[in-house]
Formats: sequence, C-alpha cells, structure tokens
Amino acid sequence: MSRIPMKICRHQLSSLVVAWVLCTMAALPVKAQTESHPDGSVSQQLEKLAAALRATQQRVEQSQQQIQQMQAEIDRLRELLAAKETPPQQGTVAVTPVVPAAAAGGVEDSAAKSADAEDIDILKSASAQQQQTKVESSSRFPVRLTGLVLFNSFVNQGTVDQIDLPSSALLPSTTSSNTSTGASLRQTILGLEGTGPVLGGAQTSARVSMDFFGGVTGSATSGPAGTVRLRTAAITASWARDTLEANYDTPLISPLSPDSFATVAQPSLAWSGNLWTWAPQFMWKHSFGLENTNRALSFQLGLLDTQTLNAASNVTLRATGAGEASGQPSYETRLAYSSSKNEHHFELGIGGLYGRQNYKGNQRVDTWATTADWRVPFGHRLHLSGELYRGRGLGDLGGGAYRNTVTYNFPNSTATYLRALNAEGGWLEWSYKLSSTLNANASIGQDSASGNELRNSVPLSGASPIFFYTRNRSIVGNLIFRPWSSIILSPEYRRLQSWPILGGVNTANIYTLTFGYQF
Repeated sequence: MSRIPMKICRHQLSSLVVAWVLCTMAALPVKAQTESHPDGSVSQQLEKLAAALRATQQRVEQSQQQIQQMQAEIDRLRELLAAKETPPQQGTVAVTPVVPAAAAGGVEDSAAKSADAEDIDILKSASAQQQQTKVESSSRFPVRLTGLVLFNSFVNQGTVDQIDLPSSALLPSTTSSNTSTGASLRQTILGLEGTGPVLGGAQTSARVSMDFFGGVTGSATSGPAGTVRLRTAAITASWARDTLEANYDTPLISPLSPDSFATVAQPSLAWSGNLWTWAPQFMWKHSFGLENTNRALSFQLGLLDTQTLNAASNVTLRATGAGEASGQPSYETRLAYSSSKNEHHFELGIGGLYGRQNYKGNQRVDTWATTADWRVPFGHRLHLSGELYRGRGLGDLGGGAYRNTVTYNFPNSTATYLRALNAEGGWLEWSYKLSSTLNANASIGQDSASGNELRNSVPLSGASPIFFYTRNRSIVGNLIFRPWSSIILSPEYRRLQSWPILGGVNTANIYTLTFGYQF
C-alpha cells in the first residue's frame, strides 16, 4: 500500500461527513414545518447532531491512525526486504533492521519471524508481478519469454570443417591460409515457455526454442546472416510420478552435455563422444520414490524418429531417411538412480536403443546402442559427469564418425552389400565452482568408428571430407563468469584431433571469447 491510497481514503471520509451534516441540517426546517407536534426543540436536535459529529470524528481519527500504522509497517517490511536483497559491500555500511529487545538479548520470537518472512514473500511476489512485462497468449494461460543473446568471437588455428562452430580438423591446405578469425551471433537463442490447464490430474506445459543456425543467407551488398531454425521443443503432461512428453530434443539415452557457451548451436563435444542430435521423440517416464528418502529410481521408454542427417537434398522438401524408410521408429529405454533433487546430487543411468534402417536395393541393417551416464559430486564445489556408448549404425545420433554403414563387395563379384558400422565413444567433464560467480570446466571426448571396417570397405566417391575419418577427439577448457545472473563472460580453448582412415592425425586449436545476456 502506498501513501496515495491513504490520502484518497482521508479525502473520502471527510467528504462523507460534510455531506451527512449538510443533508441533516437541510432536513431540520422541513421537519419543523411538516410536523404539527415536534418531539423536541431545535436546540435538543442540534445537541444530538453535535454528538453524532463528535462520534464520527473519533471514528475518522481511529481510521487515520490505523492507516498510519499500516504505512509504517509496510515501510519497515520494505527496509527488511532491501536489507535481505542487498548484501553489504566493502567500504559501505549494511542496513540492520531494528529488532525487539528480546531478540537482541538472544530470545527469538519464532512466530514474529515467521510472520515477517511471510510478509516479505508476499511483497516479493507482488513486486515481481508489477515489474514483469506481461506476455498474454490467446488461451489466457501464462506464457514466459526467454532468450540468450550470444556474441562469439573466435580464432581457428588450423583447417576446420566450419568456421563458426568447428567439430573436426581437416588436412592442412598447402595453397591458402590455415588460420581464420571472426565473430558470430548465430548461436543466439529465443524461446517461449507456457503453462496450460490441469487435465486428468496432469499439469500441462510446453516450450520451444529457436536459434539462427539454420543456414547462412547473404547478398552482394550484405554480409552472411543466420537463418532461424527450430532448436528444441516439447509438450509435456506431468503427474506426481509419471510424465508424458512429445519433444524435439536429444535422445533420452544421452541426457547430459558438458558446460559451454562457445558451442550452443551444437552441444559441447558434439561428434566427439556426445550423442546429441535433436530429433522428434515421444517418451514416458515413471519415478519410483524410495520410502522416507529423497532418493528415486526412474524408468523411461521412448520412440525416436532417427532422421538421416544428410537426407535434406532440397531446401524445402525433406527426403526420407534410412530409419524412416524402415517403417518403424527406434526404441529407447533408460533406468536411472538419483540420490536427491538438489544440484549436488549423485546420478547414475544406463540406457539402450534399437532401430532398423532401410537403404537402396531394400537392404536392411539393424542399429543398436548401449549407454551409461553419471554425475558424481565431490563436496559442494566439484563434480564429475560423463557418458559412454557402444553400438552400431550411430551416425544419425552423432557418433560413428558421421556414418551409419559401410559397403563391402561380395567375394568374386562386383555386387555390394551394407553393414552397420561399429562405433564406441564417450566423454568426461570435471566442473569446479571457484566462487558463486565463477566456474571452471575441463572436458575430453572421443568418438571412434571401426578402422578395420572402414579400411576394408568400398571407398566413398564424391563425399564430404568428414566421411573419411575414423576417430574424432576434442579437449576443452573454459571459464564461465556470471557477475549477475543475466551477464555471461566465457573464454574457452578447444583442441580438435581428427584421424583419417589413411594418414596421420589432423589438429586444430580453437580460441573463443563469448559475451552473453540471458533474459
């Protein structure tokens, strides 16, 4: 409550009193003229009127005192709130709220503290609602706008597959420069989050995020600009222990990713041990709460549309992928244990995937993967996380050296047949919290396809250079500095090592400095 409403209240009370007095006095002569036998003299009626005015004045004064007390209480709560939200800085004096004498003597009044805390929470909520810019949807349910504006500047020492976001090191050029430098805002993210009605006891919600990494446009008079693309999306129905979700996101068998603001359009260690590729997916999750503990077991089942990454032969029409040509989705499952729900929890999960792929000539291959993921805390500052996988035909998931299959010749024949390519890999990250605003992260990841299978297979013709590699490794180190929750400053170093089927290793060193604003 502010002081303006208090003034309005006083003005309204005074106006009511004056109006009542005038009406009463105007009625006295009329009453005297119309009544043939008045009950009393005019002086007696004036005395009654004066008594009523005194009583009304007392009530007005009491109301004013109550309003002043309420205003003083609100001012005190505002001081408490400011003292709690503004920490004392060096060279300044912290504002200390006045406490009762009993509290100063060491006797705490728990009821008073509880009331103060409740009042502060109410004020915080009301203040937050007033300061927010409301986003209204046509359904009248709440919608929240989110975003992350990222400015990535970089220096690439070595020949890489793409300048903005390298994932592989290529053979050094002998005719042109092998060093590049530049900057980009194409990894900027815009998102919407909505909360819907409760249906059948389930809270419904939805989210969608977009970035500008869908391609590059430009002209003779303008530089390259990013094209908007769908990044991730989900529609969710959540019960107490069950969740149904239709999404466009990472496979449920690979739920983790290393920390990085330099590689956001593709998660960190993509194509170096992180099975990350976003694809349409429908999943169900059930949690088994352990009695009298915060620990929980969870079980997930999912159906995944494993889209072939290089199937888009037309900018407007999507070709049928090998997994989609099989007539069935890939099947996923994951079992996980978690020690608690806080940020320092221990978590361990194992997963599996099976699918089929159909290629030209009606050749079919089976694909599968087994995975493990973990997060292990060491105190409140350090934690270790990572993933491992082993399988066949994993190119569409972000493994297998970009390939699903290899082609062989039949003995004594020119005819060929396909086999799913064996692959294995994983990643490991150490994350250390130096302070409340500064984190240090170091990670390493590797993806390996079977070198023997690749060397003994029929060579590809006219394919991209990245399809002639058998192993890809990335070593990453970064600092993430967030002086405020919305401000991000992050330097990062990456070393890419790529082994071709024949020949020595190719290397590239990537230096990135990222500035970000999150809202």
